[in-house]
Amino acid sequence: MIEVEIKLPVPEADAVKEKLLNLGFREERWIQEHDVYFDDSRNSIRTRGEALRVRETKDCRTGQISAQMNYKGRKLDDQTMIRQELETEVGDGTVCKAILQAAGYAPAVPEVWKERRMLRKDEITACLDHVQGLGGFLELEILVKGEEEREEALKKIEATLSQLGYRICDTVRTSYLSMLQNKS
Repeated sequence: MIEVEIKLPVPEADAVKEKLLNLGFREERWIQEHDVYFDDSRNSIRTRGEALRVRETKDCRTGQISAQMNYKGRKLDDQTMIRQELETEVGDGTVCKAILQAAGYAPAVPEVWKERRMLRKDEITACLDHVQGLGGFLELEILVKGEEEREEALKKIEATLSQLGYRICDTVRTSYLSMLQNKS
């Protein structure tokens, strides 16, 4: 899958949420996410512009906890966060992290903690994130099967961004992990 995504800081998340709801988005989930990124001793994964992480997710309404392992490839353009994404559920995030460490991968510092409200309209997912140590962000994303669908998905995201009063030049291409590391 290819994740067609943009991210931008939003100091007024409640106002953005209201605009999304007025555009026909519906809130689907309210979750807390805890991300631990991994790399080898030479930092090969980060050096290539890729990411390997274990994410533990808690549903704020039900208390249910799940875990996923993700790989994100290099960004495919110089304006957005578009990249290949592979994700699978894992039974136990703690065991998954232990397996990666036993295989020679080390967790990156710091860990990323966020509260996320996920809204959806058609194929567009809007995530309003409050990242511990960084503040509020909006992510808009569409998952597509192949490269040929990427441009059309980006046009849909840009149209939504415009309806919210933003432009592509307002977005950032830096991961939350990198932002936190640069802040330290």
